[in-house]
Amino acid sequence: MKKFIRLNPHFRIWLTGILFFSLFSCKAIKDPVFKGIDDLQVSGIGLKESIISIHLNYFNPNRSGLQLKNAEGDAWMDEQMLGHFTMDTSIKIPGHSDFTVPVKLNVNMKNAMKNVTTLLFKPEVNFKIEGKARIGKGGVFIHYPIRYEGKQDVSKLFH
Repeated sequence: MKKFIRLNPHFRIWLTGILFFSLFSCKAIKDPVFKGIDDLQVSGIGLKESIISIHLNYFNPNRSGLQLKNAEGDAWMDEQMLGHFTMDTSIKIPGHSDFTVPVKLNVNMKNAMKNVTTLLFKPEVNFKIEGKARIGKGGVFIHYPIRYEGKQDVSKLFH
């Protein structure tokens, strides 16, 4: 006579989740395509630090949607440190579509005059962004590196 092993229902759900994650996590997540920066707005001005709100525009090349929980990092403009950015809201990113990430940039005012001069006299500036984000799906999140460097049309920053 054969004995059957009865599994705890919670263990079965956990085991099913692990198997599902193992099967579908083999595909690497494609990097989102950075499309540009716009909607720059000054949120607060201080002597040592100012806060600027900006929108980072991306395209998601992945078939499936993801959720972006938070992001943070540093930003540079023409090799001058702008400051540290954060995004603390959760964003649903649909598959194969454009999406916008609203971030707050804490600008170091010591470098601000150099950056303002650059914005006034150059039609294009080189932006560099480095940081990390928490992205995931179905309650499973990973840390994902954020890296971008490229030219930005200054006229598109101020709508």
